[in-house]
Amino acid sequence: MPYFTYDHIRFYYEDDEGDGEPFIFLHGLGGDVNQTFGVMKQSSHIRRISLDFRGHGKTVSFGHAEDFSFKQFAEDVIALTKHLHLKSFNIGGISTGAGVSLHLALRYTSSVNKLIVSRPAWEDKPQEKWVREAFAKIHDELQGTDPLTAQKRYENSEVYTSINSVSSYAGESLLGQFKYPYVKETSMKFVKLPQDCPNDDREAWKNLKMPTLILASQHDPIHPYAYGRLLSDYIPNNHFIEITSKTINSKQHNHDSYKAIENFLNER
Repeated sequence: MPYFTYDHIRFYYEDDEGDGEPFIFLHGLGGDVNQTFGVMKQSSHIRRISLDFRGHGKTVSFGHAEDFSFKQFAEDVIALTKHLHLKSFNIGGISTGAGVSLHLALRYTSSVNKLIVSRPAWEDKPQEKWVREAFAKIHDELQGTDPLTAQKRYENSEVYTSINSVSSYAGESLLGQFKYPYVKETSMKFVKLPQDCPNDDREAWKNLKMPTLILASQHDPIHPYAYGRLLSDYIPNNHFIEITSKTINSKQHNHDSYKAIENFLNER
C-alpha cells in the first residue's frame, strides 16, 4: 500500500498511474479514498490520484487538533504532489475535499490546470450553526463511552432527527461516522473543520482563472444547492451542473458526477 511521510505523518494515497493529466480528487469529512475512487471510476486519459486526509481512512495520525484545517489539508496535498513530482495537475473534491481544492487553487494558482468543486459545504465563512452543532455532537457523544453507545445516543438527538427528516441520506452519512474504527481518537475533526472555512473573502474567487466545474444538487441540507450557485456567481470561467441528489438516487448521483467530471477533464 502506498504511503508518503510528511509532517511526521504517514499519509495513505492511491495513484492508478493512468495515462493523461493527473487528477487529484479529495474526499469529504469522515470519508476516505474509497469515496472519491467510488465516484471517479477508472477512465482513459485521466490519472486518478487521491489521499486519505490526516485523521481519516488509513491516515490515522493527525498531529494537533488545530491541524484539522483547510490550510493544513491543502499543504498536505501539496506535499503529495511533490512526492509524486507533479508540477501541475487538475484538482477537485467532494464537500470538505471541495473546500480544500478551492483553498489550494487560491494559494497555488499556477499549479492548478482545472478545478472541480462538487457539493460545496462552505461559503466564505464557517458552516451554519446547526451544521456545526450536528458534527460537534458526534464528538461530544463519543466522550466517555464506546462508539456504538454514542451512535445510539446521537440517533435519538434532536439535531439528528431534524436533519434526517429533511434528507435521509444526510442522516445516514452522519450516523456512518461512528463506524470508522478510529472515530473516537480523531473526533476533533468534527469540531474544527466545520468552524473553519476554505477562505474568508468571496471576492477572491473572482481571481480564479482556470476552468472550473461546479456540481450541486437539491435536497441536501449539508451541501446546499445555493452554495454551488454562489460560487458560480463569483468564479469567472466556470461551468455549473445540477446533479441528482443522493437523497433521491445515490447511484444516479454518482453516475451524474462521474460523467460531468470525465467530460470536463477531457475537454480541450
